[in-house]
Amino acid sequence: MFKISRKTATKAAIVTALSVAASVSIVLLLVPMLGGHPDGPGFWMSVLCPLVIAAPGSAWQFHQKETIERQRDEIARMHVELEDMHAELSALHEDLKQRSQIDSLTGGLNRETFFAALDAAASGSRPSALLIADADHFKKINDTFGHLVGDEALRVIGRTIAATLGPRDFWGRIGGEEFVLFLDGADRARALAVAEALRRAVAGSRIVVEGVCVPLSVSIGARCSSGRFDPTELFRRADEDLYRAKKAGRNRIVIDGEEAGTVVA
Repeated sequence: MFKISRKTATKAAIVTALSVAASVSIVLLLVPMLGGHPDGPGFWMSVLCPLVIAAPGSAWQFHQKETIERQRDEIARMHVELEDMHAELSALHEDLKQRSQIDSLTGGLNRETFFAALDAAASGSRPSALLIADADHFKKINDTFGHLVGDEALRVIGRTIAATLGPRDFWGRIGGEEFVLFLDGADRARALAVAEALRRAVAGSRIVVEGVCVPLSVSIGARCSSGRFDPTELFRRADEDLYRAKKAGRNRIVIDGEEAGTVVA
């Protein structure tokens, strides 16, 4: 036995009624033509046979059709759900991919992603510049004010860098308090302007802890390239300039081997 819906039962009843009507009509027309009389058992058989055959047969057919339609709708619904799940998983995968490339504290690229981007940019024909910025006396900030304040200092530097760069530039945090900036299409004048803007903005930032202003500044080493460059060599030279800036008193800029920034805030 199978359970049928009201819709299926109604359709089966209509078909059965039409079958009975057709059967009775045939008997009433055909039997007289053959010389008989359409009454008695023959007439009732013309009524009974369609009831016995058409009712369950049509009910089964309509039930099967309804079941197939319901299964088709269920499959279509599942297909839509699978597409939604696939889109959600794709978005999640992309989000995880992006998160794996970003330094969670500052929002810049992490070390591996930055250097991969630098390698990709090395073959370009446009002028460019590489800047390395290092927070001055960062250990003292941590020791004096605590690591949470040190983290906030790094975030301040990160936000300042992000606000300083152009749309084709990129930056990252490659060490504890060390940041690297790549300026695409930048000549020496723009590299110096960006470095000075960054130095001044960081030196002018205010982090206050219990009424005490946290001293924050960066030293910057910068190297320029007129076209294609060796990423390792360009980084090494910029790092040498950063060392010179630190040795010269910090909170200053050394670009292409020459000191450019001076005043300590």
